[in-house]
Amino acid sequence: MNSSADIFATGIGGRKDAVERAHATGKLTAALVGTPKHALAARDWGIDLVVAQGHEAGGHTGKITTLALVPQVVDAVGDIPVLAAGGIGDGRQVAAALALGAQGAWLGTVWLATREHQTGASLMKQILDAGSADTVISRAHSGKPARLIRSNWTDEWDSPDAPEPMPMPFHQVLTGPLLAAVEEHQVTDLVYGGAGQSVAWCNEETTVDAVMARLVKETESTLAALPR
Repeated sequence: MNSSADIFATGIGGRKDAVERAHATGKLTAALVGTPKHALAARDWGIDLVVAQGHEAGGHTGKITTLALVPQVVDAVGDIPVLAAGGIGDGRQVAAALALGAQGAWLGTVWLATREHQTGASLMKQILDAGSADTVISRAHSGKPARLIRSNWTDEWDSPDAPEPMPMPFHQVLTGPLLAAVEEHQVTDLVYGGAGQSVAWCNEETTVDAVMARLVKETESTLAALPR
């Protein structure tokens, strides 16, 4: 735990002793969860913040949609702050997250289109061209279900004559060297990336500042328009 990072976040599982070690070094702890059961486990670890990540999210994700998951997690963890995640790319969704009982929203995919992220040219084109329906759940990345932008890579692994992906972590051990070369040489036909259904809001290369300004404006406008 000798890291300068201020927050320790678990994404696939976690342990109470790891949370305790993080707390001992003064770090904030967070857990990304996809079911109420996982939220209860995180609560019992003594977690400081829970991120309720719905099915629409990019990367490894569960089966419960964000709209259904967030209020269940809010009810499960009591006074622990909850952030909503999964498919969120617009301020109207942030306002909806607040209405569901979350304290805010955790966004991932929208940052892929920012210059600060330094996304490679081939993947950036995929991101800017993609809509929500262009993402698929596939085991082609790690052996576990993950939401990716549909590409030649996902199509080949999902074809009828393709072998079954190996369980995690063996699948990435198998494909890792190839994917490293694909990334290094920007092999356009094989480049792919994780992205949530919020990729629909990634329609131009932008900046973090511009995204934040848009989200704040949209959220405030939505909240102001609600009847009181």
